[in-house]
Amino acid sequence: MKNNPDDNNPKDIQGLVVFRDVKSQQTQKQEVVSLEYIDQENKIKLVCKLEPFGGNYLYSLLIINQSMAPITEIKIRIRYPDFLQLNRSNPPKVIIDSDLIEENEKQIRIEFEKLDENSQKQINNFFTPLLLEENGEIRSYVTFINNADFVRALDSDPVTIKFDPISVERKILPSSEVRSFLQLTDIKRGIKSFGIGIENIHDFDYLFYQLNQTIEDHNFQLIIKDNEKRIAWYFGTELVSGADLLVIGQLKSNKIEVLVASQNPHIIISILTNFVTEFSNRLVIENIIETLDQIYDLECNYCGTVLPFFPKKGESVECTKCKYEKIIWS
Repeated sequence: MKNNPDDNNPKDIQGLVVFRDVKSQQTQKQEVVSLEYIDQENKIKLVCKLEPFGGNYLYSLLIINQSMAPITEIKIRIRYPDFLQLNRSNPPKVIIDSDLIEENEKQIRIEFEKLDENSQKQINNFFTPLLLEENGEIRSYVTFINNADFVRALDSDPVTIKFDPISVERKILPSSEVRSFLQLTDIKRGIKSFGIGIENIHDFDYLFYQLNQTIEDHNFQLIIKDNEKRIAWYFGTELVSGADLLVIGQLKSNKIEVLVASQNPHIIISILTNFVTEFSNRLVIENIIETLDQIYDLECNYCGTVLPFFPKKGESVECTKCKYEKIIWS
């Protein structure tokens, strides 16, 4: 059988190869869309939430950019009632406005330059109640510049913060069951640690007595007390919620610590707020301190960990977790 001359023609084969190469090397045009034409409408979200966090309330603010372009010059304002005290913020660069924005209302401001496309940023603020007889609202306002160079604004719905009255009934818990109570899966804990700004405290036993009186005045049942180590355990039930409460009070030199454990995290915050307020007032009445300004919070400003001790005047203390050093009083 004779071969077809067209099949053996090198020029034809070369032509086919060249044809395929040229096709594969053709540059495909890609459309480039300018950022200003990317639709950002309804794609920038603001989510706010208030929840208990140990002995504080955590107010978290989440800004979500679901668009394909960044936003810039983000400015955040958070307004909150003046019976709340800002303990710390993450990120820590927060501007606190010194004057009241409105009656009984304070404001903090946070700014950052850019939020990239398909990204989000969360700001956490930790508040401690100073009074339980008040109620109010926390709300946020955000402005930013979109990809078309227009200023846009987002407002959050107000979050109400309100404290219900607390009533405690004494309840007996055998000392052998304290550990098992603390290990229950639904148990939450909160702790307040503070120092007394006095250079020479002569009667630590009297301080411990005042701490125990403060707890007993809230109708808690004493479980066990160690006067040598200056630590005591108490137990009770909150009548409205039905939640059991374990309270541990301890004095370490001029550092006071109160821990509350319960199934109800809101009750923990309320009990701790009452303890700190009433114990501090006792110290003023008993002439142990002159003013409430001599009570110093011992919570790390950066990570919230309880500081290991209350340092002497003018000296610093290092956080055991983040290693941040701080001079408490000077």
